[in-house]
Amino acid sequence: MTGDKPDPRLRTPMHWTAGRAAGFTTGAAWEPLQTDSATANVAVQSADAGSMLNLYRRLIHLRASNRALGAGDFLPLESSDPAVAAFLRRDGSRTVLVVANLATTPRAGVTISSGDGALGSARYATRDLLGNATLAALDVAANGRLSAYAPVATLDARRTYVIELTRGTR
Repeated sequence: MTGDKPDPRLRTPMHWTAGRAAGFTTGAAWEPLQTDSATANVAVQSADAGSMLNLYRRLIHLRASNRALGAGDFLPLESSDPAVAAFLRRDGSRTVLVVANLATTPRAGVTISSGDGALGSARYATRDLLGNATLAALDVAANGRLSAYAPVATLDARRTYVIELTRGTR
């Protein structure tokens, strides 16, 4: 065992800003900064609405503000495409459907299904909690089964849809 690490950034100082020592210290850091410290730092990521840092912040806030996501029951669903994962999170009256296209290409015509009793019989209004996707309403039959539900015509590549389901009436 040599103690070598596979990631050269593992022991370098955290890059907070583009300033001296990347905002990490006023003294001397134990390792030199990475060459991209002026462009790959917390300040730059914070200013970019589409950055990974801001995505994680949104996800953490979403999970904290939605009990179904944070502590709800987990129910895996069936997808018509092996590159698409789907599941429900349920807690009391709140239900969230998560559909993730893990492929590097868009997927068209993907449907989601479940066994009996996944949801109560109703027409569910849908709302995209992470974006502005126009989503199809979800109709659940008396048996509680999701049957070939297509939330959108085409799932964007490498995109996850977090869909709030609000139970209505028939």
